Amino acid sequence: MQVLTLRLHKLMLKAYSRYATTFKKIPTMWKLFSLAVVLGVAAILWFRIDGAEPPQDAPSSSAPAANSTGSVNSGNDADKASGKTGTSGGKPNANANSGKPTQAGTSSGKPDASASSGKPAQTSGRRGGGRPAPLVVTRPVTQALINDRLKAVGSGTALASVSVVPLSGGILTDVLVSSGNSVTSGDVLATLDNESELIARDRAARTAADAATDAARLTQLLRSNTTTEVELDRAKAALADADLALREAQLTFERRTVTAPISGIVGLVPVDKGNYVTTQTELATIDDRSTIIVEFWIPESFANQVSIDQPVEAIALANPSKKYQGVISGIGSRIETDSRTLPMQARLDNQSDSLRPGMSFELQLRFGGQEYPAVNPLAIQWDSKGSYIWRIVDKKAERVSVTIIQRNPESVLVDADLAQGDAIVIEGLLSLRPGATVRTAGGKP
Repeated sequence: MQVLTLRLHKLMLKAYSRYATTFKKIPTMWKLFSLAVVLGVAAILWFRIDGAEPPQDAPSSSAPAANSTGSVNSGNDADKASGKTGTSGGKPNANANSGKPTQAGTSSGKPDASASSGKPAQTSGRRGGGRPAPLVVTRPVTQALINDRLKAVGSGTALASVSVVPLSGGILTDVLVSSGNSVTSGDVLATLDNESELIARDRAARTAADAATDAARLTQLLRSNTTTEVELDRAKAALADADLALREAQLTFERRTVTAPISGIVGLVPVDKGNYVTTQTELATIDDRSTIIVEFWIPESFANQVSIDQPVEAIALANPSKKYQGVISGIGSRIETDSRTLPMQARLDNQSDSLRPGMSFELQLRFGGQEYPAVNPLAIQWDSKGSYIWRIVDKKAERVSVTIIQRNPESVLVDADLAQGDAIVIEGLLSLRPGATVRTAGGKP
């Protein structure tokens, strides 16, 4: 063995000398690396060969041999005297003559694979001696309803709202209402100075009375043939003009009094008695807030699902604890192209007067909706063909292609041939193949 080792060392040195010229062209780092590899291989071979030699001072006749049960047989006295060891049949034992112990494990002298490798023999608890069935975690399919409700935000307005302005300019002689007063249509709100208008009205009234007297006198004269019909016609025309002038004077006089055009609640009154106002001056605002109209917009996908008088639920963002019931009172005739939405109006009853025009509302409408299977988000997988999931049927994996409809934080709605309660794999997906037998968590294959 020592001779063999020396020859191997010489061969390695010779090979190293042969390629020394090539190594000179290689960078220093690679030279060191190559040298380390060569020395490492040489050291491994040295220890393996040198360690396999038996002790030189041990007699070959006393080398132990392993019997069929793995115990050492030293031979009997007769065998020792004849110089033979191993068997009683007179034939030398190969293992005894070589000075090496026999391998234990079988009665035929062949080494046992598990005993020589130091590893335990493979158990029979696996399927066919191979890998066990993959372990997966599943979750059942549930059903979810979507598009069954719609939420929108809108702004409220009064059922009727007006800004009161005088129909003629002048000095306010009196303001008869204040903010918060409830008024009825026709109630007097304020008056303007009207002396000149009163005089003009009285003058027109006197002129109309004189014209009526003249017309009556000429009518009597015509009966006695003391006047002509032409004179009577002129008198009647003058009477008609006088009546028109009286009506105009009366209208001008009445406009000096400002009245409420609608019933409602008076808002802020920014003017006082003695102020000069024109036809552009706002004297007050009146809102009929017995009913609140909420204007909002819905996506065009819901346009064919809404109708007049459809129930709607509203929450004032200023008071979210209270809900108001109403109905849809108006639907736009066209989709707005810039926002792709449909304008809507809802009517809310406000007899309690707890709502105000201009408030913001959150409205909710309910529809029939659409039902889809819902799976855990971890179950969704993708490949070149699209999205899919793994379903367990009779403890075997089955691939099911799905189309994603809607993603939610806790589930994904899909369009697929799935039934409620189907077991869908969410963990252990990488080890699955179509038709593969699996174990579920807490179960057996």
